Amino acid sequence: MLTKVVRTEIRREAWKNLKRKYYLNILITFIVSIIIAGGYQFATQSNGSEIDINVLKSEDYFLINGFGGKSTNSSNAMIVQQFVRNVFGIKDVPNPDEVSYTSTDYYGGVASIFVNEMTGSQSFIFGIVNGLNQLIFKGKIANSIIIFIFSIISIFIFVFVKNVIVVGNNRYFLEQRRYHETGPGELLFPYKNKRLKNISLVMFLRYIFQLLWNLTIVGGIIKHYEYLLIPYIIAENPQTNWKDAFKISKQLMMGEKWRTFVLDVSLFPWTILSSVTYNLSSLFFSDAYVQCVKAELYMRIRNAKHEQLALGLRKWLNDDMLAIEHIEEREHPSGEEVLDIPQLHIRSIAEDYNRKYSFVSLVELFFTYSLVGWLWEVFYYIVSTGMVVNRGTMHGPWLPIYGCGGILIILLLKPLRDKPVWLFIGATTVCGVVEYTTAWALETFLHKKWWDYTGYFLNIHGRVCFEGLLVFGMAGMAFTYVFSPMLDDLYQKMGMKSRKILCAVLIILFLADLVWSVISPNTGAGITM
Repeated sequence: MLTKVVRTEIRREAWKNLKRKYYLNILITFIVSIIIAGGYQFATQSNGSEIDINVLKSEDYFLINGFGGKSTNSSNAMIVQQFVRNVFGIKDVPNPDEVSYTSTDYYGGVASIFVNEMTGSQSFIFGIVNGLNQLIFKGKIANSIIIFIFSIISIFIFVFVKNVIVVGNNRYFLEQRRYHETGPGELLFPYKNKRLKNISLVMFLRYIFQLLWNLTIVGGIIKHYEYLLIPYIIAENPQTNWKDAFKISKQLMMGEKWRTFVLDVSLFPWTILSSVTYNLSSLFFSDAYVQCVKAELYMRIRNAKHEQLALGLRKWLNDDMLAIEHIEEREHPSGEEVLDIPQLHIRSIAEDYNRKYSFVSLVELFFTYSLVGWLWEVFYYIVSTGMVVNRGTMHGPWLPIYGCGGILIILLLKPLRDKPVWLFIGATTVCGVVEYTTAWALETFLHKKWWDYTGYFLNIHGRVCFEGLLVFGMAGMAFTYVFSPMLDDLYQKMGMKSRKILCAVLIILFLADLVWSVISPNTGAGITM
């Protein structure tokens, strides 16, 4: 089917489609490349052209070309890590003492490792693996909570954004070849219908299967072309189940794999041109042109073999408006503007989180959270350094910044308790203000720093940072919906008289410690800097 004449026609038609909406096609390709691959690298490094966004190149390149490198005495994990770094030009995370604060890389905290690795490797999988390797080799076991949080976020972004936006991109290029008024909104095609979960599942399974087949090297190349049309099939009909999507792609590509490979080879000169133009040729022409070629390739194969498919498979390829021969001066009706975003029903939580807390309960919660914060800081430092230090400005076993944050969340954010997303944002804001203000006050009046986030990802004057605020936001939700109601129920079993005596004793001890700490604040190694 894909004869030499047809391949020439595909390239010619793709050229026409590119010119018809040149600026928008370039913009769409650029936006998608930023979302999926981290954008373009200019100046001193060239990373190739023709970003085939239907394939994650980093993993394919690594698995097809195999392992390599000189013999060392390093562990297997370190050898793999070093090979990956050499292939993708990933730099080691620098020593904080040797890095200028104006460095473009972050070097503090767990987030910095993942940000540096994922932006450096241009790869979801290797970014996570290398980040974990950095943490494991450095022995930062205490960061496991942050690792878990960022891993979940990364996986979510990969499954529901990066993988899915490929389908939106394909939908745009399928429509723009025949509909003059096709707009950039088609990038959100997967989110504009109620099939986001199905699209995410199909694309994720395609990624996993391709990754596993790549281990066989030759099988990986064959499966790359066998699975090539899956994102276009889902872009045509997002209801297609994953088994049928794989079957359709396999049958459509039967007998066409080699000819498609030849078509890819004919596009290779654009890669060479990109390498000598610092990716400028790919930015302003070839990447968008390749997308037009791929869309035209799918429609040619789809139209030629549509009737050869079994009825059960043919029913999925039912958007015949994409297959019209003429160009329409209108926009293709591509679905309802409904975002398929799952909603969190917070009322499913058993605890009475909307309760009103008494003054005694608030005092008890303040000291509980202050104690928990102190225990966490002490434990963290023990695991990180092997040293036992009394963290915080005060001498007693409490860190009032944790208690203040918890109480402010309870009091100020009560109207947001039925809106978990807004509660998270509010908790993050409240804790950020408390932490920043406290750090400023300590530096201004006591002339010392009890914490410093300089070099951390998205920090503000070293007083607050992104990963810290993320943890505070999640902790605020846990305080509101789980721990505060649970602790309040526990305290109420003690009897009011006993609770009042306990609160009075704690307040007296706290005030005495506060006066002492103002006169002689808790300082020293592992505490101040």
